[in-house]
Amino acid sequence: MQVLRGKHGGFCFGVKRAVETAEKLSGENNYILGEIIHNEEVIEKLEKKGLKTIEKDDFSCLKKGDTLLIRTHGEPKETFDMANELGLNVIDCTCPFVKDIQNIVGEKYAEGYKIVIIGNENHPEVKGINGWCNNSALITSDGSGVENIEDEKICVVVQTTFSEEK
Repeated sequence: MQVLRGKHGGFCFGVKRAVETAEKLSGENNYILGEIIHNEEVIEKLEKKGLKTIEKDDFSCLKKGDTLLIRTHGEPKETFDMANELGLNVIDCTCPFVKDIQNIVGEKYAEGYKIVIIGNENHPEVKGINGWCNNSALITSDGSGVENIEDEKICVVVQTTFSEEK
């Protein structure tokens, strides 16, 4: 049997940075919002260091001064606002490419643009991006619905992990 090794392997730089940041945290009161990566071995390793993975509806367990790590998929603006209101120490590990899209969406939305996100509406990255335009984006995986937009100004962004072919 011949084994071929791919030219590129392992985590993307954003996930690698987030995991390395999480590994530096230890002890109580450190939380990760959502799975930092879809890899049970990594999650178990971080849990053994004391990091807890939580979801947004678990915010009631957090106290002022707790540390909350935002994973590479990013989060809606409201999540950051809520964390600040609670007095949490937020470590934002949003992928820089995703953060750029969030910033563009926030700016263009404030300028009156209709936001269109091409991607998977159930993906955490897309949900997070939509949160930077008050959850008002048209989200489409195939371009459907775009023909019904009557706005003169439209900003189109694409989920970073979405199929390039689509």
